[in-house]
Order: sequence, then C-alpha cells, then structure tokens
Amino acid sequence: MQQFSEEELREYNGRDGMPAYIAYKGQVYDVISSKFWKEGSHFKKHFAGCDLSAEMANAPHSDEVFANYPCVGVFISSPAITTIDKKERYRLWYAKYHPHPAAVHFPIALHYFSAFADILFLANPSREYDTAVFLSFLIATVMGLLALLTGVFSWWINYDFSTSKPFIIKLIGALFTLIIGFIPLVQKLRNPDVAFSTGADGITYHAVIFITVISITIVGYYGGKITWGAKK
Repeated sequence: MQQFSEEELREYNGRDGMPAYIAYKGQVYDVISSKFWKEGSHFKKHFAGCDLSAEMANAPHSDEVFANYPCVGVFISSPAITTIDKKERYRLWYAKYHPHPAAVHFPIALHYFSAFADILFLANPSREYDTAVFLSFLIATVMGLLALLTGVFSWWINYDFSTSKPFIIKLIGALFTLIIGFIPLVQKLRNPDVAFSTGADGITYHAVIFITVISITIVGYYGGKITWGAKK
C-alpha cells in the first residue's frame, strides 16, 4: 500500500483537478466523491491534503464516517510541536460535555409531544389536555432558546461559521421555530381560554403548534446532515 509523507499528502488537496485525500489515524482516505468535500474543503473548516486525526477528536461524529471512503494508503507523520489556543480549549470542553446535543433533543421531543397532546385536545377538548399542550409547548420554546445558543456556539468552534446550506437552513429553521413559538405563549397569557376558541385566535394558536413540528423536523434533519453527512 502506498505511503504518504506530510509533504506528499499536501499535494492531494482536491484543487485544480487533484484528488482529495485526508489522513486519519495513520490511514489515507480518498474523499473526492463526497459533496461535503467540494474543492477539497469540508464546511470551510477541514481541508484535504491534511492529517485530520487531532481535529476529528472534536468532531460531532466518529470513525464510522470513513467507511464511506476508500483507503488509498498509509500516512507517515513527522513530529510536530503544537500549541492550544483559547478556541481549541473551547473545542476540547465541547468534545467532553457536548452541550448542543444535550440541549437540542429535549425541545424537539417536547414539540412533538405538544402537537400530539393538541390532537387529543381537538378530538376531546378538556382542561387537562389544554394544560398538557401549553406546558409542554412552553418548555419546548424556552429550551429551544438554549438549544439555539449552544448550536451557534458549536457552529463557531467546530465549523468556523460555515455558510454551507445545512448550516444556514438549520439556523433559519431554529430562529423561525423560536420566534413563532412565542405566539401561542402570548395568546395564552392574554386569553387563558384561547385553545377553546373557534375564532381566528384559536385557529392561530393550534396552527402554530403544528407548524413548529414541521420546522423542528427540518432543523433536526439538517442537524443530522451536519453530524453524519453522506457520501453523495
């Protein structure tokens, strides 16, 4: 199997018609077939022609992503002296505690729960169902703010504010979900019986609850795209 030194690996940077090779744990992989490595760049954070072993330690995915790419050789690294800057310390902290994955799953689940409870309410209006819908939606919206903040933090330290499509769609979807989520909350505070209304206010109240399920699903889908990616 072919051996690559650091200097030789740098030639395979995915630009000007060159293949896109990356090194990971002593193996060299060809990633040119992936749409996430266009022009040898992965979300403008990782670049072909480099050893990504250290950087992958802070990535939101692990070794399984390399099953999609052919191994074309072995990497022979040379000793290097590295320093850890402030941003790298944030990355190490993030890799240890995973604040965004820990925060994001609760509001997603609660948005689904509130929509399910609202279906039960519409089928059989009652105070119990109304309370379940409101409280779960309230917690989902409040925790959605925390998920958004930790998501932006992750976007910064792990992806250098990449403007690739998955990030932009996820950000817009998260902001949209959070903003419209305040509509039912304000309505409920102004009129505790708004869920029982058959007028425009009641229709808006229930509609927003179901719309947030659609938007949070899109956010989750593109979050998965970022985390797991795909070969093509």
